[in-house]
Amino acid sequence: MTRQEERLIRSRLRRSWAPFFGRFGRFTPIQVLTIPKVLDGYNVAVAAPTASGKTEAVVAPVAERYISERRQGVAMLYVVPTRALANDTHARVAGPLGEMGISVALKHGDRPMLPSQLPECLITTPESLDSLLCRRPRAFEQLQVVIVDEIHLLDGTYRGDQLRVLLRRLERVATSPPSVHLLSATLSQPADTASRYASTFELVRAGEPRQMVYHLLNSHQEVHSLARAQGWRKLLCFCNLRESVEQTASELARVWHPYPVVAHHGSLSRQLREEAETLMKDADVAVCVATSTLEVGIDIGDIDLVVLAEVPWSITALLQRIGRGNRRRGTVQVAALCTSPDERSVLEAMFEAAATGELPVQVYEPDLSVVVQQALSCIYQHPGGLNQEELIDLVSPLCSGYEATLVLSNLEGHGWVEQARGLWCPSQKLMDAGEAGRIHSNIPDQSEYRVIDVDSGKEIGAVHAVFDEVFVLGRSTWTVVSVSRGVIRVRRFAGRASPAVFRRHGPVGAFFPLLPPELKDRYARAGEHGLGWQAGPTGLGVYR
Repeated sequence: MTRQEERLIRSRLRRSWAPFFGRFGRFTPIQVLTIPKVLDGYNVAVAAPTASGKTEAVVAPVAERYISERRQGVAMLYVVPTRALANDTHARVAGPLGEMGISVALKHGDRPMLPSQLPECLITTPESLDSLLCRRPRAFEQLQVVIVDEIHLLDGTYRGDQLRVLLRRLERVATSPPSVHLLSATLSQPADTASRYASTFELVRAGEPRQMVYHLLNSHQEVHSLARAQGWRKLLCFCNLRESVEQTASELARVWHPYPVVAHHGSLSRQLREEAETLMKDADVAVCVATSTLEVGIDIGDIDLVVLAEVPWSITALLQRIGRGNRRRGTVQVAALCTSPDERSVLEAMFEAAATGELPVQVYEPDLSVVVQQALSCIYQHPGGLNQEELIDLVSPLCSGYEATLVLSNLEGHGWVEQARGLWCPSQKLMDAGEAGRIHSNIPDQSEYRVIDVDSGKEIGAVHAVFDEVFVLGRSTWTVVSVSRGVIRVRRFAGRASPAVFRRHGPVGAFFPLLPPELKDRYARAGEHGLGWQAGPTGLGVYR
């Protein structure tokens, strides 16, 4: 890219250059490749390493196009897989968009309310989008673009399949089909993935994986000694499970005393998670122990050493975790703990595979529980009734027309929907579930207890329905004072205990039990998903 070519791109960003790129002074390679395509009206699927400026590469030209074609209502939809990433994206783009006079708002489980005047840019999750689309479909009439960030965390799961149908539903309510842009750092088959969300697209790739130096160690004490010897002051330690985070954080608090050690996972309250993120940005020396909540691009400052306390679930997860380290330098330092020779061999093989940048191919199979969930959501959105052909067309990326008909008949048999005037209509049972907000998320087993500190009134987080009298949560030990109406009131306890038990996300969606027997049998025959799933008290799925 010559200076002249760069100046040409800059000249096309007349209003967005200064807010988005002024402080950097120039573009990154992925921005040079992506911005002209977005300005020219193409859908893009952007695959580039973390910290390469993918978000700005898409949001800036989208804003540039929007400002000249301004309309009322939500024009830009930014969909992310986690609430924490939604908050971080808001912090990242709200300032530059605000300088351009474009309003931005968040909507997700922690921030369910929208301002009375709809924002022009909405940052949300698939589940919150589902809820808003059912209740206020006209809000999306002027929708121009959908941006999906960290698509690899959604694709191939029931949440990704839900998003596929939601995009088709948005096309139905928008005055013209919105553009779709996809972002990710780790995609094994980017073209295949993008084709599931956009009918046409330009694949944009840039950047080589950063150099990696890994250390295989036997204990956290060895990690501490290595970090002190190297002068590394900020550590991000990954675990696979929330229980492991609590246990590891307690252990590291002793190893790293008097420096702060914080925990970060999805069952902690928003306040505790945000306090942990702020501490990592502001403290001179600090350690954070996290699950995948911090695999994605949340800004917690520069990390000197990434620690893998457990073998990651996959090479993709390994690359995401490594990507969090040394974001301002070219080399990533990683320490991995080995508890056996077998683990050492597995980790060595994973690091070698990660170094090549080649990701294993993943076979895609639609989750049919999403057909159930989206059928209910679509019919709830249309209380006056929905034509069967239209409904079958909406879910057609996931199943055949025959399978969709089986799902509708089964839902009718269980009293969720009924037929009138040749249309599928919601029953009172579905209307009640919809009003209670129980049909928009396919994430199973959401029965949890909120945990409140009786002395401070502060919410600590949430735990599964089974818990001990004394448990660890948020790196502190608590004793139960009372339990009532889904709330556990606790007080600090001076002693040791085991981590609380947190909910698990199963391999298929919560609406699996509402599939007709013929379709459930497909899973059972495959021997992959059927075991372990039971109907919960609401008729939806729980993982035992």
